[in-house]
Amino acid sequence: MSLWNRYKSELSEQSPAWSLGFFRFGFGILLFFISARYLQYGWVQKYFLEPGFHFKHFGFFWVGVIPGPLLYSVFIILCIAAIFVSLGVLYRTSIFIYWVGFTYFNLLDVSTYLNHYYLIFLLLFLLFWIPADRCFSLSHFLEAYRNGRWSIPKIPNWSLWILRFQIGCVYFFGGLAKLVPDWLFSAQPLRIWLVRNTDFPVIGGFFSYPIAGYVFSYAGLLFDLFVPFCLLKKNLRPWAYSFVLVFHILTWRLFPIGMFPWIMIFSTLIFFPPTWPVQARGFLKRRGIFPYGELRNLFKTAWNKLPVPFRFLSAKFLLILLRTLEKPNVWGKNFEIRLEGFTSRFVSRFGISAATLYVLIQILFPLRHFLYPGNHLWTEQGFRFAWHIMLIQKNGIASFQVVNLRTGEIQYVLPESYLNEVQKTMMSTQPDLILQFAHFLGDREKKRTGDDVAVYAEVRVSLNGKKSLPFIDPNRDLMKVKDDFLHKDWILPDFK
Repeated sequence: MSLWNRYKSELSEQSPAWSLGFFRFGFGILLFFISARYLQYGWVQKYFLEPGFHFKHFGFFWVGVIPGPLLYSVFIILCIAAIFVSLGVLYRTSIFIYWVGFTYFNLLDVSTYLNHYYLIFLLLFLLFWIPADRCFSLSHFLEAYRNGRWSIPKIPNWSLWILRFQIGCVYFFGGLAKLVPDWLFSAQPLRIWLVRNTDFPVIGGFFSYPIAGYVFSYAGLLFDLFVPFCLLKKNLRPWAYSFVLVFHILTWRLFPIGMFPWIMIFSTLIFFPPTWPVQARGFLKRRGIFPYGELRNLFKTAWNKLPVPFRFLSAKFLLILLRTLEKPNVWGKNFEIRLEGFTSRFVSRFGISAATLYVLIQILFPLRHFLYPGNHLWTEQGFRFAWHIMLIQKNGIASFQVVNLRTGEIQYVLPESYLNEVQKTMMSTQPDLILQFAHFLGDREKKRTGDDVAVYAEVRVSLNGKKSLPFIDPNRDLMKVKDDFLHKDWILPDFK
């Protein structure tokens, strides 16, 4: 058997679906919190409805903000879809709805870009093709209830390995990205951030010493480079996951990086064997913890002491709830069957080849910054979508000159006149956003006067605690510059 055929055969073999089902269940809960936070904290209004101007990803300038009531409805639908994903109700339909809605609001403004949102985008895409609803779903639970025992659904091995690969990319390419002088020889930007946390319990005092930055820098580098490979080794996996817990909880407490640590803590569970949830249940059962030990007996005793009518009504309510939750599966059965048939046909025909192509893209795409000259931490060319995590502390000050070429009139514009604080902070250090804002100012003035205009930017940026330097060529008319994937020669070098 050739290597390619053996590779295809191993990926097509079947494994129990327990770990994949647990991953889907927990991932749906994470999706719910992500979308619900936009409603809870007023981020829909702050980031999308209030600003009069939005920065766009290249090629997606046509994506606009829909009216407020509709945008709020999108996030409510996302919350419902996330619950359905967790329960495995209309699984592929719900995944597709969430993926479309999630992609939409992330395209509304580049200034809200986060690395873990890109990861979620990729995981949603992968889960659409993966039969992750076969286990720990509502239908699986009801099937066990009706049959009196749990069935053991199977999934193809590639479903697990493609998810492991994607999670591993975040770590490994995050480690490769740290092989830069600032991280290796100056321990930046960690030295800057650690000094802000000297009040941290027990070890906070250590953060004030320069050596602390180097300890954390090299620990982070080695962790990122090696932890995905250690998670693949059976004898090293428990230790590796212990480091995952310590590392991410520590970074969550020290640095404002949102939900990223919790997403990674949960996602790395996919590296464990497919039967790990059953093994964990057996472990707890042997120690009388869950679900057949003392805890269950305690609930059973308390339940039996409740009035019979109350127990009857509670059981009836639970059955009604389960049947109600099951109804969307019935209503959308035909569409869900079509989606499942489409994904099955695609996977059977192109699955291994498509997965191989996906792997190649995920390997090559994070390396594209090597195609550009100069320090990519300074220019940020090829920086997004490449797992460059916690590499830069940039501070910038920007102002713009709008020149009427007919009258010679000059207007000086400060970004805060049009942008909120997040947009202004992101724009002042990212060249493509500076160019977009310059074109916005120029087009606005041209529309107002009907005259040709030139726009010049005066921007100074400090990278990782270094001296502030000019960032953009102040003599370059940015109205004559078009955004593309070529080297941006109007970015000044990070040295004099």
